[in-house]
Amino acid sequence: MTSPAVSGRLPVSGPGPDGPAAAAQSRSLPRHLRTAAGALAALAALVLPFALPGWTGLFVVVGIFFLVVLGLNLLTGLSGQISLGQTLFMALGGYGAGLLTLKLHWPTTVAAVAMAVVSALLAALLGGALLRLRGYYLALATLGLAVITEALAAGLPELTGGPSGLVAIPSLQLGSWTVFSDRANYYVLLVVCALGAWFVANIQRSQTGRALSAVAADTPAAAMLGIATARYKTQAFMASAVFASVAGSLYVYYLRFISPDVISVTVAFSVVIMLALGGARTLVGPLLGALVLQGLPQAGQSFSLWMPLVAGIVLIVVTTYFPKGLWGTAKALVRRRYAR
Repeated sequence: MTSPAVSGRLPVSGPGPDGPAAAAQSRSLPRHLRTAAGALAALAALVLPFALPGWTGLFVVVGIFFLVVLGLNLLTGLSGQISLGQTLFMALGGYGAGLLTLKLHWPTTVAAVAMAVVSALLAALLGGALLRLRGYYLALATLGLAVITEALAAGLPELTGGPSGLVAIPSLQLGSWTVFSDRANYYVLLVVCALGAWFVANIQRSQTGRALSAVAADTPAAAMLGIATARYKTQAFMASAVFASVAGSLYVYYLRFISPDVISVTVAFSVVIMLALGGARTLVGPLLGALVLQGLPQAGQSFSLWMPLVAGIVLIVVTTYFPKGLWGTAKALVRRRYAR
């Protein structure tokens, strides 16, 4: 027996022009307009450091958090599994890559890839236990991961440097090129983020994406349809861990420093807020959420002190009045306008 919720998540094109695929296409912008918008966005991204040189450092940080939120989008936005523990994998990527390059003199790229693999394996191990939980229970369990991560980072000074953190971490090295300046880091992040967005977009359009959507809609019904729900949820958790680990590695190579403040519980909450603010199940939503939440403190030092309060208020307003997030709401308005 097929659940209506699941069948709504697994659209199949009908034999005639009135099928769901045709209806979705009629509600979308023309393809040439979407292509033109994408080309303009790519051009703007390339010239941004030259147009706004004083903001390049902010754009680097936004790109790093975009990667984290993009991975969380696979887990929370697509498969419906709430996680507050992404800082665990950011810490693995950050501290792990930092220690491997600083203490053992590993090449920076090798260290980052190695920690991404370690993060994926740990996510597979944790996913088998944690992803049996649902809703608030899963959120609380993953919040425990964030609390433990911050406590270990501060409580193991001989390994992590304690509250003072690790310093003098080498910059990212690509062959003979040292990625040191803000502009160089920006373009590296631009390539990595583009690859990450391409990966997520392909997952969303694939059979895996449809299966994850079914799991999010109704897990028991998806299991009745023959979908291996535990396996798909674990794979989404592993993918989100890899994204967070790579972001953590790039973060420490950019800052050349990492401390417990970089992977605190507050940061874990901020990642979830970014996804809710921008809008889940989209590619632009995570970018918009990261840009808004990282850009607000730039309004002034006094404003940054009130950042947690402002972020909480913004989250309440968005989730109450704009449940699809800022980007999802904007898309809905454009489609409604275009439909007329």
